[in-house]
Amino acid sequence: MQVITVQEFHDHVGKWLKAKEPVVITRYGKEPLGVYYSTSSKDTPKEIRWAIFEALTDRIAQTLKRKGVSERAILQDFAEWRKSHRKARS
Repeated sequence: MQVITVQEFHDHVGKWLKAKEPVVITRYGKEPLGVYYSTSSKDTPKEIRWAIFEALTDRIAQTLKRKGVSERAILQDFAEWRKSHRKARS
């Protein structure tokens, strides 16, 4: 497992996105901010990919609820965008 700073991650993002092992991203090499683990790798177990997916969707749902955004509002907004996008392509 590699431990790098935010600046290192930023400067060499292409390299780290292709990393086969997890990357711990820190602030100034001290405070850990997060872990980047490539989910596109075929070596990543399906269980890990599902756990990441579930965590992300739960986080999105919490954020939408906190902001008072309903599923209906999102679907309506998407339908309007799609309709205007079709007109623009014609």
